[in-house]
Amino acid sequence: MANEIRKVKTFIIFLLTISYILGFLVYFLKNYFVLSQTFFTIFSIVYMYLPFFTVVLVEKYIYKGSLKGLGFYLKWDKYIFLSIFIPIILTYLSNFLSLIFKDITINYEYFKPYFLILLTLQVIIVGSTINALVALGEEVGWRGYLVNNLIHKGFFKASIFIGFIWGIWHTPLILMGLNYPESKFFGIFMMVLFTILLSPIMIYITIKSKSIINASIFHGVMNSIGGLHLILLKGGTDLTKGIIGFPGLIILLFLNIIFLPKFLEFERELKSCS
Repeated sequence: MANEIRKVKTFIIFLLTISYILGFLVYFLKNYFVLSQTFFTIFSIVYMYLPFFTVVLVEKYIYKGSLKGLGFYLKWDKYIFLSIFIPIILTYLSNFLSLIFKDITINYEYFKPYFLILLTLQVIIVGSTINALVALGEEVGWRGYLVNNLIHKGFFKASIFIGFIWGIWHTPLILMGLNYPESKFFGIFMMVLFTILLSPIMIYITIKSKSIINASIFHGVMNSIGGLHLILLKGGTDLTKGIIGFPGLIILLFLNIIFLPKFLEFERELKSCS
């Protein structure tokens, strides 16, 4: 166990150092140069693969270990469907809950059955393929390496810690306007809450399916549909609408409450095996 904790510490130190150097370099460069959208697209993909590269660096070259056991395989079972449809359901619920704020209304230009059906189909296809492949770069680190080395500490402790690291890792991106362009600094806090609340269900699906591919699909679908509020809702702010705003945090909190019996049962299983 001591060796696993050393690996976690080494991974986090290298990952945050490399990510923050690269991220803040781009953050400061964009204040002096006009950077194209193509540049930011490539930068985002590279940034999302930094956890993967760091896992390789730490496990293969520092600790002379193996990447086997991270769950690089796909099994057709219920967890694939959960990975696809939970993010979609969460996002739609978050958008409807956003309507509790008086300054937010539905954009009826897009709130049409045929548009929403086509959009959802596109999310499923793109999210579970292209976006999942991009998200795999992160998931090798979060639901792969960190879970493998921290789950012995308990499901809840591992979930909260991994969610926290996952959240603060986004700091340079948030300051560049990702998800919270109107509330950049407070957006860091919001992102950490979001990732902590999302972490338990993603870890649960990953361990139960023994596959980080499912986590990548979940992540990819979430990235695909996460901006739905931008077209489906009018008014409000970054903080008051959508899956990344306060409505999303409330929905995620309820999801964790619903799954709490499963989580507690899983926690007991882990303790009995330790």
